[in-house]
Parts: sequence; C-alpha cells; structure tokens
Amino acid sequence: MNRTLFGLSARAKVMRTGLADLLFPPNCASCYAELGEQARPIPGVALCDVCSQAMEVFSEPMCVQCGAPVPNVTSGEKRHDTTSIRPAGCFRCAGHKLWFDETVALGSYSGVLRDIILRMKHANGDSLSLAMGRLLAETRGTRLAQIRADVVAPIPLHWRRRLAHRTNSAAVLAEVLASRLRLPLAERLLRRRRHTERQFELNPPERWKNVRRAFAVRAGYHLRAAHVLLVDDVLTTGATCSEAARALRSAGASRVAVAVVARAMG
Repeated sequence: MNRTLFGLSARAKVMRTGLADLLFPPNCASCYAELGEQARPIPGVALCDVCSQAMEVFSEPMCVQCGAPVPNVTSGEKRHDTTSIRPAGCFRCAGHKLWFDETVALGSYSGVLRDIILRMKHANGDSLSLAMGRLLAETRGTRLAQIRADVVAPIPLHWRRRLAHRTNSAAVLAEVLASRLRLPLAERLLRRRRHTERQFELNPPERWKNVRRAFAVRAGYHLRAAHVLLVDDVLTTGATCSEAARALRSAGASRVAVAVVARAMG
C-alpha cells in the first residue's frame, strides 16, 4: 500500500474541521440553540441535550456485518458485557452477498437522525456533518479502533451531484474519523464511473442494479493487503457500500469495514 499518496490527500483536507470551529458559532448544529459547556452532553460535539437524546442510538449487541441491533439473548449475568460477539450476518443482511466485512453504525435512520442526515447533504449542512462525525467517533471509538484500518476513504459523489450539493457529507465525516483515528485520509481513492439514480427513489432490487459496477479505484493507488475504512452517511440496503467495497477488493484490499452515522431499519 502506498501511504505517501494517502498522506497527500489528508494534508490537503483535514484543516476543514479546525477552521469550521472558528467559523461556526457555539450553537447546536441541529436546532441552533445556544451551547454552553454544560449544555453539551458530549464535550467537543456541537449538539444540545435535547437533540442528542432525541436520536435513536443503537446499543449492543449489533450485527457485525450490517450494523443493525439484534436481540440480546444472553443470560442475565452476562448482559453487562457490551462487546458484540455475534457472528457476521443477521436476518436483515443474510440474504445478500456483501463485499464489506463489518459495519459500525451510530443509530437508526429515523426521526431526528434522519432529518439530520438529509440536511447534511447540502453545503449549509457541513457543521452538522462535523458534529455527527465527532459523535460517531466518540460513541463508537473503541469499535473503530479495533478495525485497525490502514486508510479512511469516503463514498464519492458523481461530479454532477457534488456540483449540485456543493459538498459531500461522507467526505466530511471521513475527515473527522481519519483525524480522530490518526489515519491517512484518501478522499479521492474511489471514483464514480457513471452517474446513477438517487437510491432513495428506487426499491431494494433496483438499488442493487443501479450501483452495479459504479465505482472504481483511481490509478496510482496501491491497496495490496490494505484494510480500508469506508465512510458514508447512511446505510440502507448496503448496495452502495457493497459495490464500493467490491472495487476496493478488486484493487487488492484484503478487508473493508464501513462506518455510517445511520442504519435504515425498514
């Protein structure tokens, strides 16, 4: 794996997190309520108590592969153990061939968290993306560190969609996670080979067809035996992340993990 190429991308991008702290006022990134030090349930995360508590954050155990919570069937004396020990795959993902090995998710794509994700997809939502990246890092830091990734890479947008949105929330999230995990960031590692339909407008079978072979690793990146942490804002069927992981594996990656803010439960 060529760490030099990854490092160049990281040095060019990670400054946005620090600059945003200076540009955005000390308000909740979601509801804009004023934030004092005591109003932040998690230090360094620009979210108020009300918004934080309104999110449906998952608790262990969770499916190793797709990140969804699964019923806790351990005996009473073992329920204090918060370590996911279930094998990869649950009833939500067992029917699909997924090219990534595991998923780390913050919570359910519903209610307040769904509203936040939708707002993150636009340029004025960068402060939300920063806040949610930090919340994901703080809440799932141990799991993310256990992945032992070599590099962090976001799901890319096609240039047409990025031009329309003027941002890529997955890229902002990836910057935060790379900084917190002290890993190289490769924002341009993956590219979209073609423009695809919006996934939320399609039914599940159409989503898999829509992104089939839609991603490729850019020339000049060498992933032999690399462990890649792939970052996106939400995982629904898993089709997008799976196709991106397929491209990474075809380029030599030996393991791909996914980190998302939200996991759809429908």
